[in-house]
Amino acid sequence: MAEASPSPLSHDAYFALEQQQDQRFEYMAGQVFAMTGGTERHAMISGNTLVALSTGLRHKPCRVYGPDMKLFIAEHDKFCYPDTMVLCEEGKRSKLYVENPLCIVEVLSEATESYDRGLKFEHYRAISSLKAYLLLNQDRAHAELFERDPGGTWHLSEASGEEGAVEIATLGISLSLADLYRQVDFDSD
Repeated sequence: MAEASPSPLSHDAYFALEQQQDQRFEYMAGQVFAMTGGTERHAMISGNTLVALSTGLRHKPCRVYGPDMKLFIAEHDKFCYPDTMVLCEEGKRSKLYVENPLCIVEVLSEATESYDRGLKFEHYRAISSLKAYLLLNQDRAHAELFERDPGGTWHLSEASGEEGAVEIATLGISLSLADLYRQVDFDSD
């Protein structure tokens, strides 16, 4: 993320700003932050994840959203753009954003990794419906899955290598790392 806007904006002013600009912005409590673009690897992993989740959930009452859909986190007055989100029965949808996802996926980058693991995850944990947070490394085939148990405790499981798989119990699906990292070239920079 880049620097914040100079004065607080309302939600409507934020929506208008995004309609007028070619880039996307995150919003938090009246402050707007310009977002930076991703890499080819990031785009491939994000796209593969969207396809894998959509395929795995095709017979369930869930919707899978890619990086162009905003998420509103009411507890922090925040709008952001997760790489991938899954909404099921508890999810709320509107024309411009969604609320209450069951699962969020972020593809890590050097520029955003500490934010994705730290403050962003802290904000995501405020979403009571969120049960799974999946972090995908873009420099190697490696996944970290945080799942919330009924008592509210988060548990980490990991998978590595293209033979690995991520079991997302809350969604009742398994995602193979071979599918998530299909055609990703780790040798290119």
